Amino acid sequence: MKPRRPFLATFAVLVASLATVIGCSKRPKPSPDVGLLKVTVATPKTDRVVLFTDITGTIIAPESVQVRARVSGFIKEVLFKEGQTVIGVVHLFGSEVYKGDPLFKIDPVTYDADLKQKIGDRAVYQAKLDLAQKDEERAKLSFDKGVSSKQEYDANIAQTKVAKANLDAAQGPIIKAQQNLDWTTVCAPITGKIDRALQTKGNVITGGETQGTILTTIVSTDPMYVYFDVDDQTVAFYQRLFNEKKLKPAAEGGKMQVDIMLLGESEYTRHGEIDFAGNQLNPNTGTLAVRAVFQNPDGLLIPNRYVRGRVPLGVPLENGLLIPDSAVVTEQSKKFVYVVNAENKVVSKPVTLGPLSNGLRLVQSGLTKDDRVIIRGVQRVQPGEPVETDPGTINYPSP
Repeated sequence: MKPRRPFLATFAVLVASLATVIGCSKRPKPSPDVGLLKVTVATPKTDRVVLFTDITGTIIAPESVQVRARVSGFIKEVLFKEGQTVIGVVHLFGSEVYKGDPLFKIDPVTYDADLKQKIGDRAVYQAKLDLAQKDEERAKLSFDKGVSSKQEYDANIAQTKVAKANLDAAQGPIIKAQQNLDWTTVCAPITGKIDRALQTKGNVITGGETQGTILTTIVSTDPMYVYFDVDDQTVAFYQRLFNEKKLKPAAEGGKMQVDIMLLGESEYTRHGEIDFAGNQLNPNTGTLAVRAVFQNPDGLLIPNRYVRGRVPLGVPLENGLLIPDSAVVTEQSKKFVYVVNAENKVVSKPVTLGPLSNGLRLVQSGLTKDDRVIIRGVQRVQPGEPVETDPGTINYPSP
């Protein structure tokens, strides 16, 4: 069989020649001149800006009560229905009760009997006093007629006083017995939301001021407290404002507003006022406990729920310069923005940025209100490059 090597070499040469011919016949066309790069520019938005510092807080009820039994006995009846109000509306976080509403009924039989016994004892002492008073009257007649001695008359007077003292002493046990009988109906000590019944009908409970059986708990609902742990830097900042008389403390009629939002909310729509601050920093966290009061008409402020908060840092800036974050360029740790000068060339300006305000970034230094900031096309420009500008505006983003 003849080798095919010469044939393969000839074929390769032919293919290379065709490729050369085709390549020469289709040269690339020069790209058309598209002109200058087009960007959108706008002057910084000027507006009144309030600087805030972010904090986290915990909701606490101003009043929280463990409802205890003050007398012992069997629970005869639970007088409230768990999870419902009087009109039967279901509540997710407990029923609403009012101060004085009956909650539990303890079997009153023994306490009623004790009260009746004490009332009977008082009746006995009343009868003894009546007898002693009559004996005293008779002794006085006898003494006036010279029939009896002064000693006998004085003895009758003493017996009357003893009988009256015994009658007065008998009133105390009646008051106590009546109180114990009243305590067999356990009532709500405050207005608020009540938890489930921790003891049910038929259970034996122990009464007492401190060791009594806990029957349920009640927390107040409106207003509510929110406790924050504020860092030492912010505390020192406000102390300087107070010392410089730029702010008045609450004790002098000053008002310090704090705003919060709940989980799932996107805006700080709940506003309260700080009414208390601790007297020392926490040595473990370096924070100060601060309390604010919030109205709670919708009932969404629930005890022990965490919230995000913010407090203003000083007085508002009347002419703050605001730009979108998309106009800011970062290189390592430096921040700068691109502006277009009078010759329509790109200039890089280092800036010092502040916090966000309604979705726009505060520029603390590096820009003027007349600078034309590139807000679209930032990624394509280079410093010193001429550009074509399209005028735009900077507005607050929609929520």
